[in-house]
Amino acid sequence: MRSIFPAVPLAALLLLFAVGEAHPFTGDGCASGACTDCHSLTRDEAVKILGSTVDNVLSVKPSPVNGLWEVAVEKAGRRLPLYVNFSKEYVITGQILQMSTKKNLTESRILSMNRIDVSQIPLSGAIVVGKKDARRRIIVFDDPNCPHCAKLHETTKEIVAKNPDVAFFVRPFPRNNDRPTHEKALSIVCAGTIRALEDGFAGKPLPKGECGSKAVDESIRIAQRFNIRLTPTMIFPDGRVVPGALGADAILSLLDEDADAPQPKK
Repeated sequence: MRSIFPAVPLAALLLLFAVGEAHPFTGDGCASGACTDCHSLTRDEAVKILGSTVDNVLSVKPSPVNGLWEVAVEKAGRRLPLYVNFSKEYVITGQILQMSTKKNLTESRILSMNRIDVSQIPLSGAIVVGKKDARRRIIVFDDPNCPHCAKLHETTKEIVAKNPDVAFFVRPFPRNNDRPTHEKALSIVCAGTIRALEDGFAGKPLPKGECGSKAVDESIRIAQRFNIRLTPTMIFPDGRVVPGALGADAILSLLDEDADAPQPKK
């Protein structure tokens, strides 16, 4: 998945490591107890620091790295974490990587902060890859002309072959809302088969969709409502919105994180 942030500058990475580093000769101080005993950052202070660079400041809490506050903000319809150091002189827009686990903590926070209510996305009209009654269901927004969607489709088949409790509910729709792709998506929905979906990806001719389904228009409205602009985009059972054609291991890892989350309603 492409990061929403630019590459982290070396200086920013050095700062991230430096703020969490303890000097070998220390007496009593903030590092010996809770950092919040000596440092604080209120939401109002964060508003003043960030100013017009963000649309709204939602909350402030300690970050995973000592010496930094995590400030949850809204910008252009998205919720993001920024980091403010304890001196309140520096704002970091980079990513925090936990080297012991190889996990991108910032990306994980972004996914958690931008969850949606999966019960608001009906599954009717979706092409099902796997069993309809699978316990773990992922909703996928695909454009039938998208090569990355075709790549993800092959991955989904690989996953369901080995994991019968996982299924993908694919909602074809025209990402750019153009008429030819709309008609192609409708043809796939009316056919209702994986074969039609694959023929669409392959650019093969499809029978005209004349079933009267409103699923494609519904998918367009849902995509607009939840700001889904990139295809493919997956909606996980816990409401995390994950754009891009991830590999099987990454998808299963995300599923394992929300194994106990509520499932989409039929």
